[in-house]
Amino acid sequence: MNELVNTRDIEVIAAEINNIKEQTRIMVLNNSIEIGRRLVEAKSIIQHGQWGRWLEESVNYSQRTANNLMRIFEEYG
Repeated sequence: MNELVNTRDIEVIAAEINNIKEQTRIMVLNNSIEIGRRLVEAKSIIQHGQWGRWLEESVNYSQRTANNLMRIFEEYG
C-alpha cells in the first residue's frame, strides 16, 4: 500500500508554536490577576496575624508568592 506522506512546512509549525506560547502567556497573566484579586479580598477578611497560616493551609502559597500575585493584580487588574 502506497501512503502519501503529509509534511508540514517548518515555518508553519514555528508559527503555531509561537501562537500557543502567546496564548499561554496571556492565560497565565489573566489567571494571575484573578488569583491576586481574590488574595487581596481574602487578606482584607482574615484576622491580623493569620494571613501566613491561611495561605499555607488553604491555598498552599508562601507569603512571597501571594505578594507577587497581589502585585500583579494591582498593576494589571
